[in-house]
Amino acid sequence: MRLLVTIGLTASALAVCAGTAGASPGITAIPETAAPGDSITLRAACAGPAERLEFTSRAFQGAPSAELVDGAGTVPVVVAPGTRPGIYAIMAECAGGSSTKTVEGELTVVRGPLTPTPFGAPQTGGGGAAPESAPPLLAAVAGTALLALGAAAAAYRRLPGRAR
Repeated sequence: MRLLVTIGLTASALAVCAGTAGASPGITAIPETAAPGDSITLRAACAGPAERLEFTSRAFQGAPSAELVDGAGTVPVVVAPGTRPGIYAIMAECAGGSSTKTVEGELTVVRGPLTPTPFGAPQTGGGGAAPESAPPLLAAVAGTALLALGAAAAAYRRLPGRAR
């Protein structure tokens, strides 16, 4: 039994190491699809001694940079208004140290906003005034009928000449 557990743990460790060694770090755009004027977040990592990442792309203006914390950096950017739909390359250069590595990623730009624009009155339902709200009305009628029945029973008991 010990042998099987040892073999299983060893195989798991090798699979994890192989998976991380084969993965190439790149730029992650969150969300991956945006429209002109939308705000996105860029994430990337640098291997080796670097202080910051400097991002460039035709999809946004300027060259935003992110300070590295534990080798990774995050920066918000806005997709430039007037950017045509398509797939845009994003480059990030590790700077401020002896590392000169460049990482790559991409962003898909679509036409128009990704969220629907609301129009008209809000569709909130009928609330308590809707015709389907019969239970409160039914409860009121039933309560009134019970009250009337109780009053009639009390009046009947007080009638003179009633046989006991």
